[in-house]
Amino acid sequence: MRPPLLQLLRRRLILPLLVLLPIMVAGCASLSTPSRAPEARFLDAGPQAAVCARFFQTLDRAVDQAGVADVQEARISGFPYVRVNRFLAADWRPLPDDARFENWARHLMALDRRARENEVANLPPSLRASILPQTDEGDVIAKRVNDCGEFFLALDLSSPESRKRLSEGAAVPDGYRAIYRVAGLYPITSIPFYLGVKGLQDEIQRDFSVPMESIATQGRLIRYLSASPDMVSPDDVAQILRRASNNPLGFPDPDATDRIRLFKAFAPVLEIDVAQEADRIGRPNYRSAEVAQVDTEMPVVYTRLSHTRFESKTLLQLNYIFWFPSRPKKGAIDILAGHLDGISWRVTLDEDGTPLVFDSMHNCGCYHLFLPTQKLRRRETNEGFEEPLLSPQHLTWRNGRTVVRIASRSHYLQRVYFQPAESAGGIEYRLEDYAMLRSLPAAEGGRRSLFGEDSLVRGSERPERWLFWPMGVPSAGAMRQWGHHATAFVGRRHFDDPELIARYFERVPSE
Repeated sequence: MRPPLLQLLRRRLILPLLVLLPIMVAGCASLSTPSRAPEARFLDAGPQAAVCARFFQTLDRAVDQAGVADVQEARISGFPYVRVNRFLAADWRPLPDDARFENWARHLMALDRRARENEVANLPPSLRASILPQTDEGDVIAKRVNDCGEFFLALDLSSPESRKRLSEGAAVPDGYRAIYRVAGLYPITSIPFYLGVKGLQDEIQRDFSVPMESIATQGRLIRYLSASPDMVSPDDVAQILRRASNNPLGFPDPDATDRIRLFKAFAPVLEIDVAQEADRIGRPNYRSAEVAQVDTEMPVVYTRLSHTRFESKTLLQLNYIFWFPSRPKKGAIDILAGHLDGISWRVTLDEDGTPLVFDSMHNCGCYHLFLPTQKLRRRETNEGFEEPLLSPQHLTWRNGRTVVRIASRSHYLQRVYFQPAESAGGIEYRLEDYAMLRSLPAAEGGRRSLFGEDSLVRGSERPERWLFWPMGVPSAGAMRQWGHHATAFVGRRHFDDPELIARYFERVPSE
């Protein structure tokens, strides 16, 4: 579905890319790992501070040596006990002198604690034992992480200067590589990319305009749906959201029970055109290979929460992530094909308990599209030179099952529609926490994350990366971890940007 872009690339870009490729490679080689040395302020703050500083340094060195760093959230320089995501780094966060600043900082500490749990679980036993001599028990290390985190947090909260530094340092790096765009002459090369993307989007728009009964199939339609659906009314959902927002920071943070209820209530029906095994969803694992495989005998959809800011309020988002074994080749040369493929489907809930907007992307950050409900309309924006936002279908939401139609091989979304809950039937999939992918059993023993230290899923690289790098996206087409999905080649967009929906959509005025 990218012929216009590929033709333009071949005609205008091949020679410049070959000339500039060594520059890009050299630039990548010059990047270095940040120092893990503890700060003098910790070493000078007394014996306990020094012990904790050296503990975090030892743990980080072991993680770096084993190559098991979890990069889902960003580290904050000088604060080894916290990490941050784009939502917590956004402008809504409390100021350093705000009484809620501690609550905000504790969310950052929780992100670091979860990341370190996965890093420790993925360490080889010998390195794990070296962190705390005479023990290799992960729970002992986890206790030290928590205790030292609490100690450092109390220390920093007592200092106005440290509060300010923590607030100012809470930022997530851009998902684009400036050096790629400089070496790739982005101001020039982005023009044919823009035209190619626009052509692709026009084609997708035409495909969405085809009547449902006229959509061609390559195999047979197979439905996957959540087991034991928990259909709740919009009023029940709104009540859950209000209850979940009853916290000092005021954003919805539902407990485990309510999370399960919400994910079951809005779990999509996946209506997939299955022509080959690569069109079936499954569970990624390392049971028999160095790179992850997808077991289609165990259909799983992974879930995680996120948040967006809209009309000065924080709304809850339900993310459903699923995986295919591959994107098969269409012909002898197919630069978009490769090992592993996947889709993220997201539901943004309005305060009244009904969906505000749906959106979707492939797990490479590609093909991001929005499907707003009747509550929203496109905002008139002037974002400069960037690729258009793709919104091929407007939905009138009805309570029941959301059916997502997916094409064979390419796994492009073809249509979304609603149907009564009782009319759905098909293969049941399990709902599991996305966090499980950060530490999976390995074939050789021990555990490994699905994602590497560069956020990428090893083995999922696509040939397209050798043509698309001037747009600044590292390894375009490769599957990657949450928090690292750049979703536009021309311009800058991130799937986890909490301001994204408000930037492009506004509420339809009530009559």
